[in-house]
Amino acid sequence: MPAFEKPYPPDPITYSHYDALVDALETRFGAGAAGFLSDRTKIVNSRGNVWDKAAGNIQSAIDDVMSDSGGAVWLPKGKITETQPWTIDEIYPVHVYGAGMCYHDLDYGTMIKFNVGSGVHCIDIGKVGDTVHFGGLYDMTLFPGSGDRDVVHLDRVSDWHMERVYMNQPRRHGLHVESTGDSWNLWVKDCLIENAAQVGIRLEGGAGAGVILKSYFLNNYFYSNGIDIEAGALDGTSGKVRLCQFHNNQHFNTDGVGMKLYRLVEQILVMGAIFYATGGDAIDVDDDGAGNKCSRLNFGPLQIDGQSTTPNGVDLGGYTDHVVIDNYQIWGVTGTAVNEGVNVTNITKGDGYES
Repeated sequence: MPAFEKPYPPDPITYSHYDALVDALETRFGAGAAGFLSDRTKIVNSRGNVWDKAAGNIQSAIDDVMSDSGGAVWLPKGKITETQPWTIDEIYPVHVYGAGMCYHDLDYGTMIKFNVGSGVHCIDIGKVGDTVHFGGLYDMTLFPGSGDRDVVHLDRVSDWHMERVYMNQPRRHGLHVESTGDSWNLWVKDCLIENAAQVGIRLEGGAGAGVILKSYFLNNYFYSNGIDIEAGALDGTSGKVRLCQFHNNQHFNTDGVGMKLYRLVEQILVMGAIFYATGGDAIDVDDDGAGNKCSRLNFGPLQIDGQSTTPNGVDLGGYTDHVVIDNYQIWGVTGTAVNEGVNVTNITKGDGYES
């Protein structure tokens, strides 16, 4: 294929994605692809089809790649205001790539504003009774201008990525995994989630018997959400959240609890976390009975700066069992650095500083 140099300065898009974009465009336009590469003014998919930057056309590009059993969609620079949600309700993988994050409601990078009605999610991914394998969202800003549901909602999804995505002012939750069946190998990294009315990332393993497992949440920034991360069998049924890792996430000025684990959360690693001035406990672990306890949890390295606002650093309640807290500093809380309820068992505290 003809050689194209990566534009300079480069858009925040990897070489592998860029080369795939070249392939898709050359299939359709040959050497004329160069114009689309320099301008990024059109919506393009991996079938080589092109749409204008307008409401509804991203969904058309998504639907079009389904005829190839999945594929990729590349979004243009600038702002698109959608009046209908994006829906991926087939088992085929769809990867959607933007041209970079930007501050919400501005016209650079890739900024998608969703002016949708009540009762629908901005982006809804999942097929009832089946599992969607692979796919992802990359390099964009998602801003809900209206509506009352989640920005991104997943159900029964595996091997899925969300990377370098900025969400501001989610009307309910930012990313909500509400799994009626198992969801696994989810990768959420390098994202910014701010001002969520309820929860930044909600992992609801108890939506039926579904388990959310073997998933990774890395290098994310949370600011002024109702709760930053909430995980567990939250609706009172038999699902679980287990074998998940949370690395190098930063939690600033959370309205409520920074990280809440409730009911049937097992084998979790929380490493390299910073919590600053959370309105509720920085980390809260609880259950509604011994049969639904959280267990095998590791916290550390960990820093909690309460700024005379945070009640407790780590609050272990209910029948929580087998917890290790090591390599930590907790200061400036108004209550207790590590609070252990009367029924918690097997708590190990290693090297740490409390004041």
